[in-house]
Amino acid sequence: MNRHSILLRIGVLFLIAFAIITILFKFMYDYEFLSVNEKLKAHYHKVARFVMQRHVGMDTDEKFFQNLKSKHIKIVDNEKENIIKNEEIDSISCGMLYFNLYEKDGYRYMLTPEKTGSMLLKDMNTKPINVYYMWWLYGAFVIVQFALFISIAISIYPLKHLQIQIRRFGEGEMNLSLSSNGKDEIAEVSNEFDKAVRKIKEMMTSRTIFLRNITHELKTPITKGQLSLEFLEASRTKEILTNIFIRLNLLTREFLQIENITACDCQINKKNYHLIDILDNATDLLFLEPQSIKHNLSNRTINADFDLMSIVFKNLIDNGIKYSTDSNIYLELDGDNLSFCSKGDAMEHDLDYCIQPFTKCDMNMEDSFGLGLYIVYYILEKHDFSLSYKYENGINSFIIHL
Repeated sequence: MNRHSILLRIGVLFLIAFAIITILFKFMYDYEFLSVNEKLKAHYHKVARFVMQRHVGMDTDEKFFQNLKSKHIKIVDNEKENIIKNEEIDSISCGMLYFNLYEKDGYRYMLTPEKTGSMLLKDMNTKPINVYYMWWLYGAFVIVQFALFISIAISIYPLKHLQIQIRRFGEGEMNLSLSSNGKDEIAEVSNEFDKAVRKIKEMMTSRTIFLRNITHELKTPITKGQLSLEFLEASRTKEILTNIFIRLNLLTREFLQIENITACDCQINKKNYHLIDILDNATDLLFLEPQSIKHNLSNRTINADFDLMSIVFKNLIDNGIKYSTDSNIYLELDGDNLSFCSKGDAMEHDLDYCIQPFTKCDMNMEDSFGLGLYIVYYILEKHDFSLSYKYENGINSFIIHL
């Protein structure tokens, strides 16, 4: 269990409370036992005083027997031999003499000193020293405390389910149901988060529909415009319009690529693939010959989505060729680091700036919209890979840390 868990802290708190209550009940039990025992001693001390008052002549025999009767005490000298065989349970001091107490068969007996005649007095109304109700009370408290802990644990348990659902949502899964029928604060949080998930899902659906519709609507006039240009004579105006339509076509294509990637981030299908196979697919997407890309990939495999990693390779290769001075790129595998290397000038901005959408590493690149590295970074993040950049000895290197 997580040592920072709320349930663990509550459990520790209940254990401490249990220990404290146990100690308190033990003190209460001992105090109650002593209190009852003192009351019994006071009772038998009165009986001993009756004996001493008769012994010194302060009371007559008739008064003495009346006093004993008032305390439900009976003289049973005939049982003396059987009683004194038992171990005495206590003694009462009165008038410098000691009166021994015995207990047998649920009755309590008092043996008077020899100076008073060694009488055996039987308490006919013997009440046992019983304070066990304190432990019954303690047991009831423990049961209530345990029931309260279980109740709190059950109330907190939905937090674990909510945590799992939030993690799934963070990983891109949208088909979640977090609604709760409970009435406590955790249920309220779950319901509010469920509402937020639904709103985000609706917003993402709207965004996807918007991007698909706008790119579809743009393709038609762009295509018509490009066809219409074919009927115009060569001129500066035709050249300008041709460049405009090419850029619009590139922008539409990159919009579609972003939409396809971000809309399916919960459908990443990871399997083991050879890096060479991913490279071959990327070169096909760029209409390049596989042998035109130098590398040392050998038979290394990675666990990834084949199509998405092909887009990563395609964008990094395309980026490297565009920004290189000799239109060449080299892939170097060193352990878990895969570098896309090309000769050229260092980037004008750091990597954190370049991975933002619609930012360019080189402002002079007119055929780029600054989406390539953004797409690369997004896909690698979904694969738990990372991207870094270094410039050394005239070589630009974009490094994927597998």
